[in-house]
Amino acid sequence: MTARCSHEPARVVARQPLFASLTAEECEGLVRRSVCRGVRRGEVLFREGAPCRGLYLVVEGAVRTYRANRTGQEQVFGVIGPGESLGEVSMFDGGPYLASARVIEDGRVLFLPLGEVQALYRSHPDVAQALVCELGAQVRTLAALVDRLSLQDVPMRVASAVLAQAGRSGVLNTGAAYRMSQTQEELAAELGTTREGVARALRRLRQAGAIQQRGAVVAVRNAALLRQMAGDDALSPREAWDIDRASAERAAVGIACCA
Repeated sequence: MTARCSHEPARVVARQPLFASLTAEECEGLVRRSVCRGVRRGEVLFREGAPCRGLYLVVEGAVRTYRANRTGQEQVFGVIGPGESLGEVSMFDGGPYLASARVIEDGRVLFLPLGEVQALYRSHPDVAQALVCELGAQVRTLAALVDRLSLQDVPMRVASAVLAQAGRSGVLNTGAAYRMSQTQEELAAELGTTREGVARALRRLRQAGAIQQRGAVVAVRNAALLRQMAGDDALSPREAWDIDRASAERAAVGIACCA
């Protein structure tokens, strides 16, 4: 039996891209054959290498996917929020889960048994196509992760993360502040470094004049400089000129202070 949920799991299923082609009745039927339950922060939904039992759909809260080595060091793949799913890869090849999944924010998840999802994509070509598209998006995400870890140094990774967070918060070019959604430890796990490495990189961004920071609250002072420090080559001539001018002003201040 499906547990009561304030977000109405059938509506969450209907809004999920994998099942957007299903009718309302089909979504209701899928939910009846699934399990919706509450989850608490720290709970592990599944572990890397465990047999795949089905697909998880986040209804409320957030779940982090990651892999860990024998010493417990983690590499975060991503954070899954409401309306997003995890465990798709094993839907096709029948292999084990490729990563572990741990709840990082209390909420609810809908568990869709493996057989139910397989029956859906075998009988609904649109569901199969949506699964293929989702797998393609995940491959691109992993390719970007490989690039970030192998081709960028830690300061560049941190600058890229700040740039992305500011962009998602809508404050990149306004000078307004946003609150970082992760602790330095969590960001370090995602970027393949240490908390100390993240702290040093954030200090470097502050000293360069790219950001202003107080605790978890960050304001972008110079968006063009932040893009440059993140390795974003898509700088307009105006932005490049602004960076050069700001650098010259900081140098002049330094000379005056030393005089």
